[in-house]
Amino acid sequence: MKKIIAFSFLILLFNCQNKTIENSLIENEKAQISVVKDFMKWYMGDNEDLRNINPIKGGYIDETEPAQNYYIDFEEVEKHLEIYKKSGFLSNSIIQKERQAFKETDIDLKENPLNDGPVFGFDYDHFFLTQESFEDDLKNIEKLKYNVRQRDELNAEVRFQLPCCGKYKYSLKKINSKWLIDKIETENN
Repeated sequence: MKKIIAFSFLILLFNCQNKTIENSLIENEKAQISVVKDFMKWYMGDNEDLRNINPIKGGYIDETEPAQNYYIDFEEVEKHLEIYKKSGFLSNSIIQKERQAFKETDIDLKENPLNDGPVFGFDYDHFFLTQESFEDDLKNIEKLKYNVRQRDELNAEVRFQLPCCGKYKYSLKKINSKWLIDKIETENN
């Protein structure tokens, strides 16, 4: 009889531990999906500060003056990147990748002056990896289906599909107990 009671107790304890682990995983997934959704909401929100910063200068200023060659204003770049940092959604890795894109474009613009048309490397949105309009897609982010793949305790992937722009994979990294977007990829063929 004691063996049956002990065995029953172990099964009950095991089931409780499984429920705790399962609940923890569900909460983790909710937090990961929330980071992605909240980033998209923030990105589409009223970011007047972000829209008022122009790291790429030059081109046509008005019709009466000749176009100036494009150049990168690194003071504006740092203001731009600071807003992304303060959002609380992006890792330092993704911020550094953005900084590097400006540096590479600066080198290219010095070697290949340009004053008209889009600047190579900045002719698409870096967070949605498209030249297409994605704003309408983001109006329905709450209705999208999100799939989470937990790679380990500190790394996860959130996949989703926007109706117009296609499939995305946001890689997340847990830094200081907070999930941050570490890499954004498109999974379109």
